Amino acid sequence: MALPKLEGLLQRLLRRAAEGHGFLLTCAGLALAGTVSAAYPVTAVVVPAALLAPRRWRQVALFSTLGSALGATLLVAAFHHMGWAQIYDRFPELASHAAWNRIMAWVSHYGTAALFLIAVSPLPQTPALIFFGIAQPDFLSVFVAMLAGKMVKYGLFAWVAARFPERFSNGIGSLFGRRPRGGTRSDA
Repeated sequence: MALPKLEGLLQRLLRRAAEGHGFLLTCAGLALAGTVSAAYPVTAVVVPAALLAPRRWRQVALFSTLGSALGATLLVAAFHHMGWAQIYDRFPELASHAAWNRIMAWVSHYGTAALFLIAVSPLPQTPALIFFGIAQPDFLSVFVAMLAGKMVKYGLFAWVAARFPERFSNGIGSLFGRRPRGGTRSDA
């Protein structure tokens, strides 16, 4: 499914949920699904949800963060239990490769602090979660690091969307002060 179609589907689901009960659970569920599948960024849930319910931007950020942090922890658990012994049996040179050992040492040394920084940043998190899953993770630490990092990131996105909705009305370009297509920028 193309990204614009997927984003349209997410927005329709959120709009429908906002009209009834279960809006925050929908935010959490869509954030979990987006994190586990890596099919769409969770900000594609947070921003429209905060625009639909600007007074609830804190709850939108919290529930989206909880869903995404749970999804990240589930990914680490899945990667950990997928049978890395089978991969090492099939590719024994991987366990002794210098670059692989360097990455595993880095993950062991920096661990959850690195996951926190990745969660705050726009970097893709799935590769880090794979390596963390291989390195015998502490699932509670993964959850806490992802929860803290994503709360900062999604809280900021939800706050901006709730405070400055006109910046989102003409697309991403208007976020940076660019003129909308076919019109002029008004300073009024």
